[in-house]
Amino acid sequence: MAKPKDLHALIALTQSTQALLTHYRSSLAPPNDPSASEISTNELSNPLDVIKATTTLLKSHATTLSLLLLTPPLTPSVIIAKLGDVSSGPLSGMVTAAAYTPQEGQKGDVGNIVRVEVRAQVQRLLGTWGYVLGMVLKMAERRQDGDGKAKGEGPTESERQEVLSAIGVVWEACDALLKLCADGVVGLVVKKAQELRAVLLDAIEELKEWGEDIDEDDEDEAKGSDKEDDGFGDEDDIFSASNKLGKDDKELKQLLDTSIKRLKMVGMLYQALIKRRLKTYPASSISEPTTATTNGTTLSPSKTLDELMGLLKTIPETVDDLASAFYDLDEDEAKQILEKCCNEAKHAIELVRHSWTGSEDEFTIWSKKWVSSL
Repeated sequence: MAKPKDLHALIALTQSTQALLTHYRSSLAPPNDPSASEISTNELSNPLDVIKATTTLLKSHATTLSLLLLTPPLTPSVIIAKLGDVSSGPLSGMVTAAAYTPQEGQKGDVGNIVRVEVRAQVQRLLGTWGYVLGMVLKMAERRQDGDGKAKGEGPTESERQEVLSAIGVVWEACDALLKLCADGVVGLVVKKAQELRAVLLDAIEELKEWGEDIDEDDEDEAKGSDKEDDGFGDEDDIFSASNKLGKDDKELKQLLDTSIKRLKMVGMLYQALIKRRLKTYPASSISEPTTATTNGTTLSPSKTLDELMGLLKTIPETVDDLASAFYDLDEDEAKQILEKCCNEAKHAIELVRHSWTGSEDEFTIWSKKWVSSL
């Protein structure tokens, strides 16, 4: 039978650990000003290795905790020790690694994209552990408030199901984080770039379909219709007619065709960048000291990758603006945005014209032809 003082201690520890988790999660929340992220004084050569080790350990602890909760009688002192081990061990190390932002000259820069993804997944994992703590707290309080039989009995069927469910969710979050570590920087940026390319191609296809939907009934609509609709036409016609490409808008149609052709070339660029630059990104660069642009000095691989991925994210957004200009039948605006989009693509290619080792390769030669054709 669990002693009242042990149950009280378990309840107190669970509550204090919940408060600690809240602090951990807030420390990993995205800052309002990204440039204001706290930099780390203690260097980590590879935060992903730490994340992998601590996540594996947490998963093991979760398995042990589930056995302690499911095996009668509930033993508060043993559970207290287990929860303490988790807080001081894997949770602390995991949060430290996830929050790590290297200073210039320090090692362990996984890049902003990976850093953001790691923090989001660690936050999710902390949330699942918070659910486990809530379950432990409820079980302890039930036995503290119950009679002698309740204090000595094992888990109820509903408690058993809740334990299995909660630990299962922790395992799932752990597995997702372990996969992220296994995929590494290359796996994540390739996935993100492929998603961004898909968004870009969808936008191009929508523009193409819009250009094929020529409004050939301007004159007929202007003369009116013989239909008796009490002054109300088809709702779709009312709202779509104003932004259809007219059959006499030859210059705008020519600009649209040119835009689609150039945007398809940008889509080809994404493919080339994924194959020749993102998939060849050196994993060893994580262990190299970071450098920043100062008076024209060269960016480190991680900083270059951050800037490249930023451009790959911006280009589809610019294409959305381009589409809006076409839908507004604003030819001048469309021309300006098209040039902006092409310049962003050229900037992306210029960033990684040379290989990660600084030498020329097949992509270097291809990129020159691509720029001249754009």
